[in-house]
Amino acid sequence: MFVSDILSQKGSAVFTVAPAASVAEVCQQLSSRRIGSVLVLGADGSVAGIVSERDLVRALARHGAKALELEARQIMTRDVVTCDPDDSIDAVMKTMTEGRFRHIPVVRHGELLGLVSIGDVVKARLEETQHETEALKAYIVAG
Repeated sequence: MFVSDILSQKGSAVFTVAPAASVAEVCQQLSSRRIGSVLVLGADGSVAGIVSERDLVRALARHGAKALELEARQIMTRDVVTCDPDDSIDAVMKTMTEGRFRHIPVVRHGELLGLVSIGDVVKARLEETQHETEALKAYIVAG
């Protein structure tokens, strides 16, 4: 199974903010959309960074309530790891586990195609395992 399979099921909608968006706006978007991160896009539409719940906690610990007045560009993670739609689920799961992050943008030739979460990856892997188990059972029964 590949990242493209996840995107075909969940869609390619990605929630983004501009680098100048306030942290308060980012928090509002995360809360209202019930998501764990937003991508920060540069003027050319490329991924400039990502703001996750972890980034927000760090900003609050560092700046207190004044963190809400900062801009997304000031707290975002800049070195965003991305994946390709042809990457395997196992490879992406390994990358996310080793990097200790829960969201990964899907990019091909500089174009943002979607975003997958660790929940999306685990769900896809569980479905794949279930299909393999059913196929093995059918093979055993058929003799």
